[in-house]
Amino acid sequence: MADHEVKINSNYEFIIDGIKIDDEIFDNEQSDYSIREREEFIDTLIDWISEAEGNDKELMKDDLKYLSNLDDKYIFSSIYTNEYIAKSDDPKAFNDIANDILTLNGSNL
Repeated sequence: MADHEVKINSNYEFIIDGIKIDDEIFDNEQSDYSIREREEFIDTLIDWISEAEGNDKELMKDDLKYLSNLDDKYIFSSIYTNEYIAKSDDPKAFNDIANDILTLNGSNL
């Protein structure tokens, strides 16, 4: 299985293995996951926690703890749930998602 490199470049374009990913994949929710810069997402999560209440707030705090303990620069974030996939934590799932996005990208060309 290929070990994929995922990043967001300075133009905020999503890149996997040097291939620019078509924004339509994420805009049209063709993938169940989006690419997130982990530290930037932590900042967003802190803002959400300040506005959240009850069980949602507790779930977000758990997410914050999980994300803060990672060293990954980029993660995949589920667009439907609070699931996060980091290469350091689950390399198989991370690479499978990258494969799926690359496949979708090929079909969008």
